[in-house]
Amino acid sequence: MASQAARLARIFTPEYARRVNAQIVHPAQATVVKPNELESALARPVNVARYEPDRPAEYLAATLSYGVIKGHPFFDGNKRTAFFLANEYLRAQGLPGLLDSCEDDQSLFDVADQHVNAAAGQLDIEGLVSRSQHAKN
Repeated sequence: MASQAARLARIFTPEYARRVNAQIVHPAQATVVKPNELESALARPVNVARYEPDRPAEYLAATLSYGVIKGHPFFDGNKRTAFFLANEYLRAQGLPGLLDSCEDDQSLFDVADQHVNAAAGQLDIEGLVSRSQHAKN
């Protein structure tokens, strides 16, 4: 898992995240207000994979998402960007994305709400992982 996380770190760069955010907040200007927080969030999956190699890919994606949500590196669109990055992180590993197994609108809202709850401090990384795994089952 560590080698795969390192490979994905070459894809999930600050520039990639900035471009994702730019598409999400368009037509507003995409602004990185905390570049160190962005780099830290993007490095989280690599660090976890290195020091906790038994963690599943869903956990690594959740650490990335949580880092963006709590670090708040962008002026606008942090939760949406975090959601997109976690979704694509899973897909880059050949796994279903966060919404791929949503069967109805309610499960779609549940997945979105978990990111809102993480931003509000009501959900930690473990909560993001368990909720996303619950939504897939």
